[in-house]
Amino acid sequence: MSKTLKDIAEDRRLAVDALVCDLPGRRTGERPFEQPWEIRAFALAVALHQAGAYQWAEFQGALIESIAAWERLASAPAASQWSYYEHWLAALERLVADGSVLDRNDIDARTTHVLASPPSRDHHRAVLEPIAIDKGCLY
Repeated sequence: MSKTLKDIAEDRRLAVDALVCDLPGRRTGERPFEQPWEIRAFALAVALHQAGAYQWAEFQGALIESIAAWERLASAPAASQWSYYEHWLAALERLVADGSVLDRNDIDARTTHVLASPPSRDHHRAVLEPIAIDKGCLY
């Protein structure tokens, strides 16, 4: 029996829920995302992996490398403040730029398009509630 659209959407939601619940360093009651861009970076990395753009181990390796580079410089006066999702984003950018996901011209064109778009209300505040699919829209 093939899965319905509702079943597929629920499977994807459960997969993302499991990833969010297992984020490192999270304390009980602590929200995993502080800024809207953090959940977007998280979702992009997961979606690209699920689409077959890279193996999850490749992403983990890039994330480890970014964190290790920060740790080597952490005691320097000009070192940036710790941000897990800054490293998450750096790993994602490295895989996208170094791999076959997008070419440099496509990245530049998309960046120009995004920067030319007016900011929307959702880009200025963190949405801290869980993201859910309205089950009514699946029917």
